[in-house]
Amino acid sequence: MKNLKTYIVIVLLATWFKGYSQETKAWALPDTNSITIGDQIGVELGVSLNKNVDLQWPQIADTLSSHIEVVKQGNIDTTFKADNMILRQRLIVTSFDSGYFKVPSISFLYRLKGDSAVFTVGTNSFYLQVNTPVVDTAQPFKAIVAPVEEPYTFAEIATWVGLGLVAVAVIVLLILYFVRKKNNKPLFKAKPKPLPHPDVEAINKLEELRLARIWQSGKVKLYHSSLTDIMKNYLKRRFGFDAPEMTTDEIVSELKGKPVNDEARTKLQGVMQLADFVKFAKAQPTPLENDLSLEHCLDFVKETKPVVAEPQEGDKEKTELSDKKAEK
Repeated sequence: MKNLKTYIVIVLLATWFKGYSQETKAWALPDTNSITIGDQIGVELGVSLNKNVDLQWPQIADTLSSHIEVVKQGNIDTTFKADNMILRQRLIVTSFDSGYFKVPSISFLYRLKGDSAVFTVGTNSFYLQVNTPVVDTAQPFKAIVAPVEEPYTFAEIATWVGLGLVAVAVIVLLILYFVRKKNNKPLFKAKPKPLPHPDVEAINKLEELRLARIWQSGKVKLYHSSLTDIMKNYLKRRFGFDAPEMTTDEIVSELKGKPVNDEARTKLQGVMQLADFVKFAKAQPTPLENDLSLEHCLDFVKETKPVVAEPQEGDKEKTELSDKKAEK
């Protein structure tokens, strides 16, 4: 009785597995069985199996055989039909040898879900006839057609033009860099800061000269030369004539046609004449004269600086309205 039960279980298991085995099949279908050397054809690899089966798709190498090469492998497509699923992959193959070549079977590994036993199902093998081109030797030989030259596209031209411009820019920058380096100059000049008003600049420099206490340390000639340099630069910027290149008499004569009162002009004339005596006659002014020269320069600047007219009441109202409109 026990042996009978074991026999029945074995028969049921065999019948169940046979049903799954019959549901699992694989195939390899070429588009054609005959090609010319170098032609490409498609080969469909497929397998049909139960949805309860786990399948391992084979790894396709660069060749199917020693004479058949794989050019391209497509994606694996899956479709479902009732309890079965069908997987397909399209290969593009070619051959560069003439002959009659066999493409061997390709194996798929699978196992039943929940079972560790691994089974194999293989595709059918097939033959591929690879023919050489037929040449009619009775016909005259034709000259080989030269490659047709296509016109350049805008993208191709733009790329080369862009690279050329970059190369030229790099060369120019390198030349400029080495030239300026040789002359001890920076490659790029910093943007100059805006100069202060002539009167502000002159007063600041005069105060700096006062704080430097140059004549107190015995450098009387340097002190008076600095005074005249500051004032000549102020005259050039304020009145627009080349005072640094003019003598004292020329400067005084030039100032007579400018909006300068007599007192201020007299003070500046005295400063410059004293400086000339110090520089050329080695005069030694008294401490009071040294201090007065600087004070007279300050007075001249303050007397001759541009006067900024204050806006009238009507102008103020217009300005305030303009500011409000700008804010809106």
